[in-house]
Amino acid sequence: MRLHRIAIAAALAAVCLVPGLARGAGYGIYEQGAAALGMAGAYTASVHDASAAFYNPAALVRLDGREAYFGGTWLNTHNSFAGVDPYPGFGVSEEMETGNFFPPTVYWANHFTKNWAYAVGFNAPFGLGISWKNPSEFSGRERVTKASLTGLNAGLNLAWSANDRLSFGAGFNTMFAGVELNSIRREIVPGGGGAQVNVADVKLKASNQPGYGWNLSSLWIPDDDWRFGFSYRSQVDVKIKKGEATFKQILSGNPAFDAAVAAGLPGDQNDVHTTLHFPALWAVGAAWHPTKDWTWEADFNWTQWSAFDSLVIQFPSQSALDTSVPEEYNDQFRVSVGAEHQLATFAYRFGYYFDQAAAPTESVTPLLPDANRHGVTVGYSRKLGTAKQWTLDWYYLALFFEKRSTEGQERDGFNGTYKAFANATGLSLAYRW
Repeated sequence: MRLHRIAIAAALAAVCLVPGLARGAGYGIYEQGAAALGMAGAYTASVHDASAAFYNPAALVRLDGREAYFGGTWLNTHNSFAGVDPYPGFGVSEEMETGNFFPPTVYWANHFTKNWAYAVGFNAPFGLGISWKNPSEFSGRERVTKASLTGLNAGLNLAWSANDRLSFGAGFNTMFAGVELNSIRREIVPGGGGAQVNVADVKLKASNQPGYGWNLSSLWIPDDDWRFGFSYRSQVDVKIKKGEATFKQILSGNPAFDAAVAAGLPGDQNDVHTTLHFPALWAVGAAWHPTKDWTWEADFNWTQWSAFDSLVIQFPSQSALDTSVPEEYNDQFRVSVGAEHQLATFAYRFGYYFDQAAAPTESVTPLLPDANRHGVTVGYSRKLGTAKQWTLDWYYLALFFEKRSTEGQERDGFNGTYKAFANATGLSLAYRW
C-alpha cells in the first residue's frame, strides 16, 4: 500500500506542478517564441509574428499576409541538494543529472478576410525532467529517482478586428499529457541493526491522454505610441484512467527476507485514476514606442496554482488503496520587462523577469524543488532573402533560482536546501508572404 501511495502521489505531483521555467514556478515552459524570449517574454502587447497563437491570438489579425513558423528551445538545467539533520542528515549532498530538453514550436497563421484571421499551432507549454545521480544510493530515492512529463498542446485560434485599433481573439486547445516516475522502496533487514536495503524498483507510467481548454484575448492600439494586450488561457484537466504502476523486486541474497518482501509487494496496477489540473494563466502587457525604432514592454502574469490543493488517487479495483495527498499550492505571479531596438539590418533585444514560487515550504521535495527565479535574456533578429520574407530570431536566457530551504517543514521529513540554475537558448525561422 505504501509503495502505491509514494510512487503514484509523487508522479502525479510532478504532472500537476508542471508550470514553467518562465511562466511561473515548477516546470511549465513559457519559451514558445524566440522573439518573445529575447524580451524576457514581455510580448503580450507587442507580439508581431505567428507566435501570437500562444502569447496573444488577438494580434493575429494585425499580421501581414500568411506566415509559417518553426522553432524550438534547448533547455539545460542543473540542480543540487544539501541535507540537514535529522534526515537525511547534515553533510549529505546530492546532484541531479544535467537536464537537456527540446520543446518545439510550430505555427501557421493566415487571414480569412481583412478583419478575420486564424492560426493553428503545436507546442509544449508543460514539461518535466528529473534524474538524480546514483539512484540506488540517492538519499531521497523512496520519493523519486527519475521523472519525466510531457505536456503537448495543439491549438486553433481565431481573431477578429473590430476596427483599426481594437481586436479580439478566441481559441480551443487540446493538451496531451503523459508521465513516468521511478522510485525505490527500502525495508529494514531483520537482524541488521536497523539497516535498510533496497527491495523494489517502483515505476508509474501513464501514456499521453487528452484534456481540453480554451482561451480569450484582446489587443488595443490607442495610438502609434502604445499597445495594450490581454490574454487568458483556461485551466486544463487531464483525466488519467489507465495509469500503470509496476513493482520489480531487488533481491538481497537472503532467501527468507526476499520471500517476505515478495509476499508484501502489491501486484502491478493498470487502472489508476486521477485528474491532472494544469492551471489557468492571465497575462496583461503594455508596450510603448518612444521612437519609431524602439519598443519597450512590461507584462504581468498570474497563474492560478491554488487549483492544485491536493492529489486524489483512486484504485477502482482496490478502493482500500485510495488516498489524497495535500499540496496546497499558492497562486503566483510573474513580472517581466523587455525591449527591442530595430536597426537598419537587424534588431537586438533584452529583458528581465521575476517568477514567484508556487509551492509552500511543506511541498518542496526532490521531485519539485520549487523556488523564486530571476531570468535575464538577450535576443537577435534579422531579415533574410532578397525580398526579406524570412525572419531569423535567436535568444539566450540565464535563469537564476533562489536557494530554497525546507526549513524543517517538508511533509515527509526530508529536509535541506536546494540550489538550481538553468540555461535556455532558442531559434526560430519564419516565412511570410
